[in-house]
Amino acid sequence: MKKVLNILLAILLIIACSFSVVACSNPNQKNAKSGLVYTKVDGHYEIVKFVDDGKTLDSEGTLTIAIEGVTEGIKIRKNAFVGNSTIKKIIVSSSVSEIEKGAFAKMNALEVLVVPFIGRFANSDTYYKESASATASEKKAVNSERTIAHFFGDEIYDNGVSQTISSGKDVVTCYMPSSFNNVVVNASSTYSIPWCAFSGATKLEKISLLGDIDAIGENAFENTRITEIKIPATVKTIYKNAFLNSSVKTVNFANGASVELLQKAFFGCNKLNYLGLEGSTANSFIDLTVFSDIEEKALDTQNGANESVVKTYRVTNPKNFDLSSIFGKTAYQQETAN
Repeated sequence: MKKVLNILLAILLIIACSFSVVACSNPNQKNAKSGLVYTKVDGHYEIVKFVDDGKTLDSEGTLTIAIEGVTEGIKIRKNAFVGNSTIKKIIVSSSVSEIEKGAFAKMNALEVLVVPFIGRFANSDTYYKESASATASEKKAVNSERTIAHFFGDEIYDNGVSQTISSGKDVVTCYMPSSFNNVVVNASSTYSIPWCAFSGATKLEKISLLGDIDAIGENAFENTRITEIKIPATVKTIYKNAFLNSSVKTVNFANGASVELLQKAFFGCNKLNYLGLEGSTANSFIDLTVFSDIEEKALDTQNGANESVVKTYRVTNPKNFDLSSIFGKTAYQQETAN
């Protein structure tokens, strides 16, 4: 009897060791509710890939990137979603703090991306404060890792649309899905849109700013084709050249806005028709009451290629800003505030 028990114990020990070996050799875990495959590294979670079982996405093809019970420090690895052809909308939760280059590469069906930050890190704006006093080291820190290009990578593929993004110190080419045209930045904590974040992203038709965004960095929307944008009341500064030569037509400010507008913030925006509080039906109107300060040529809509274009705006100016300095070559007609 004792011999039989010893044999049984030996068998159980072998089985236990086998399970242990399998567990150690395959640390990945799958969140059954989301299809996300992740691993735990040095105390934080890293999303490795997405497995679509046909039941994970809703009827609109939406996936929320989150791990149940984890509230911060999640990293999305490079190529985690590479080649996916079913996800139409990705919502990156605020629990994600790092996204590696090319995490969303070659996503053939992607249309909308909702993110708490632009680029690699949640604190990517830390070095970006683009004022005249920015140090050389601060400006060197501005690179492609702080732009929309970072999410998609630089590998060519059949469904990819080439986008040339100017990232301050260099120019980078990325490839976005042909279906992709909408970005929502939904900041869960105080965040600044980085320098050159969307500069040259002509593929994008809509960019929305939500949450606690306190500033829009230099050249952030330069040469974009977005036609309308809403500026949250939390935004206190729009840095120089922020919308340089963009196609923006309507700029709506939330109630309570008090914004410092820096040099040439909307320079060359020759399609601009309305800039003021949201809800107005006015055309060719600029309401300067939303600004705490305005620098030189901030609203000069002319540029080198369109010197002959003359736009005339009705302007509400109770603060008596120097309109000739603000508008440069752009014509305006001052009105008395109601």
